[in-house]
Amino acid sequence: MDLITAATVNAPQIAGLHGLLWRLCGQKDPTTLPGVADYVLRQLLGEVVPDLSGPWKTEKQFTAWLGLAPGSRQSGKRRGSQKRSRNRAGRFFSVIARSVGRSGDKALGGFYRRLKGRRGGLVANLALARKLAEMFWRLMVHGRAYVEAGLKK
Repeated sequence: MDLITAATVNAPQIAGLHGLLWRLCGQKDPTTLPGVADYVLRQLLGEVVPDLSGPWKTEKQFTAWLGLAPGSRQSGKRRGSQKRSRNRAGRFFSVIARSVGRSGDKALGGFYRRLKGRRGGLVANLALARKLAEMFWRLMVHGRAYVEAGLKK
């Protein structure tokens, strides 16, 4: 049992939680994103504000703040790596990505598996977490809902 499933099973039963979160998010429903349940959304909103357009003007700024942006440090021919630390909200997106990556019928699960085969599980998890964070930012700022495409067979 992964952390999201364990958190959902052990989540406190709050009457009308979905409606409260919906009103808090400005009549937008982030639970349409894969892997985001009411309890996970409550934890995530405890770390970030519902109005994401104020502190972060672009989704790139938001993912960089989360610690999910790719780091590159280069000066001439010299290359180095810069350690990126994830804050608590970035770690929530990583946990969500781990559970979505294991899903067999989701398009994002297929993205995770393709990238895992080429670059490894850690890189695939980070890339999927970034993708989920970008979708979350787009939904909260512009109201663009996620529509599941499914896997093409």
